[in-house]
Amino acid sequence: MSYILTFANTHAAIFAEKAFLQAGYSVGVMPLPSGIKAGCGIALRVDDYIASSEFLKKNNIIVAAVYQTSANAHETVYSEVVL
Repeated sequence: MSYILTFANTHAAIFAEKAFLQAGYSVGVMPLPSGIKAGCGIALRVDDYIASSEFLKKNNIIVAAVYQTSANAHETVYSEVVL
């Protein structure tokens, strides 16, 4: 299971990616999935939501929304996580 982080703009997404990488977190940059209607078009995929959330708060990085991913027989489903 992974989590998708969305941002208000591309600058914020790139800034968050650099911060995660410098801190040693595993993070992936991806286009915003079509099943998600929030954000700037770039999203980050992380595996550990709790550690990521604490890191973001500690570093004053604001996300637009967080989505948990799960797969069913036909597609990937995105469920928004309440921040």
